[in-house]
Amino acid sequence: MPDEPRIRTVDGERQFFRFTVNQRIQHGILALSVVMLALTGMPLKFHSRPWAEPLQTLFGGLESARVVHRVFGVILLVLFFFHIVYLVVVIYKDQVKPMQREGRLTTRNLVMLLLTQPLVPNLKDAKDFLALVKYLTFLTRERPLGTRFTWKEKADYWAPFWGMVVIGGSGVVLWDIEFSSAWTAGWVVNLSLIAHSEEALLAALFLFLWHWYNVHFSRAVFPMSPAFLTGYMPEHMMVEEHYEEYAAVMAGEGLTDEMHPPPGATLDDEGGTS
Repeated sequence: MPDEPRIRTVDGERQFFRFTVNQRIQHGILALSVVMLALTGMPLKFHSRPWAEPLQTLFGGLESARVVHRVFGVILLVLFFFHIVYLVVVIYKDQVKPMQREGRLTTRNLVMLLLTQPLVPNLKDAKDFLALVKYLTFLTRERPLGTRFTWKEKADYWAPFWGMVVIGGSGVVLWDIEFSSAWTAGWVVNLSLIAHSEEALLAALFLFLWHWYNVHFSRAVFPMSPAFLTGYMPEHMMVEEHYEEYAAVMAGEGLTDEMHPPPGATLDDEGGTS
């Protein structure tokens, strides 16, 4: 459990803990690296476009842009491996060791522990996705109630893992094409060039369209969710996006009587919710 309180009050509004300082720093490095890689990489992919040369000039020209691109590529790779180590350490320290002390550490229990981590996709995510489709197509008036991490956030989380394998691996090959050509087949270099370019474009579109909409422009969070900066999410955003987690935390803190109704609920004639 984090050292920070699960609920704090700022300017009269409850805020709910979401991310530790370590996690927020990792996210900040990831965000900066991806944006810088996009700004220095897209002008290379679309070099014939009128906006490409001015953007390269912003970084001191083509060669300087390449240097900046490689620097942030290394930073992103280091962060990727750091995050994997971070996950292993946190899960072992907070979950595996207590199981070991209590004599409950078996292969089956370890597998179940890993499969039930908060960010691992599960059956509820599939049900919530289908429920959202039904809600958006007016087949139901009931919205899915989000847990600690919704299926959208899990998609945000796992997408970079695939991207790091494809973009990172191909980027290493393309770092020095002459050296790479000396120890691998030419088609590997050609495939790496295509994979690096197309996957990078897909990653940029995913970031700027999908992720930024969900955390900045969605009606529930506009102009942005402050959780990535402060580690806490305001109560009205928790109700809108993570109601099941909100209800569990409120109940755990003995605040059940002060809970807001789920999103979309209306007051009936007797003062209850429906």
